[in-house]
Amino acid sequence: MLRLAKIPDASEILQTRIAAIRGQAAAHYPAKEIEGWCSSRTAETYHPAIELQTVLVEEINESIIAFGQLNPETAFIEAVYVSPSHSRQGVGLKILRALEAMAAVSGIKALTLEASFNAVEFYHRAGYVPVAEEEHLSDAKTSSVTLRMRSDIRAHAAI
Repeated sequence: MLRLAKIPDASEILQTRIAAIRGQAAAHYPAKEIEGWCSSRTAETYHPAIELQTVLVEEINESIIAFGQLNPETAFIEAVYVSPSHSRQGVGLKILRALEAMAAVSGIKALTLEASFNAVEFYHRAGYVPVAEEEHLSDAKTSSVTLRMRSDIRAHAAI
């Protein structure tokens, strides 16, 4: 079931993020970068996003298996993470399309995001095109390269 996130979901959202990073990005980034990426957030860091942005969660049997985050003010998809046990089953695309539809209703015509290398093909298939490589700082000592991507959402975000 897809729904808006609530503050009590923050811990499960964080655990989903960590599982997805460790399970899906390890083939594309060194272990030090993965651990820096995983430790860069706490459950509390999701509270402002849940309260002020658009954060969706997908639940199965009352457990969060995926989430996505949209900042409508910047027209930026800040996250789409799927638990490794549910990857490649359409859950990520379901969340992405729901975020796009919500953005479209708000009058947003295009979205940008930073894709980790393991997610570039997913976003490409969803209609996003590369704009530039970016350095993403996980913490003061660790950085990762990501690909900034953009999509005109009007064509595929109809509700």
